[in-house]
Amino acid sequence: MPAKTNKTPKIVNLSGALIIDRASALKDELVAAFAESSQVLVSLSLVEDLDLSCLQVFYAARRSAASTGMDFHFIGTVPPRIAKRLATTGFLDGMPERAEDFEAALIDFS
Repeated sequence: MPAKTNKTPKIVNLSGALIIDRASALKDELVAAFAESSQVLVSLSLVEDLDLSCLQVFYAARRSAASTGMDFHFIGTVPPRIAKRLATTGFLDGMPERAEDFEAALIDFS
């Protein structure tokens, strides 16, 4: 991703089940968001399910953004079901409800 100078945040509101059949489309949506702005904010508030394939897309987006001087963050709230699943599988430390806390609690995300 080339570094953008536009600092107006691009908000990506996700919903439904983020599972393997949506991973490619999720990646494309995030790439398009970074093409518009150097700061992408993702809301998981309406997400009903999240599997490893889409979680990997988020990790890749975070690392790619950081390596090119861009910002990638979560905003809003995190559904308890998502937090519980990620905590149970060892990807999340605790059960945060706020997206900022969720982001900080994701293992090796920063």
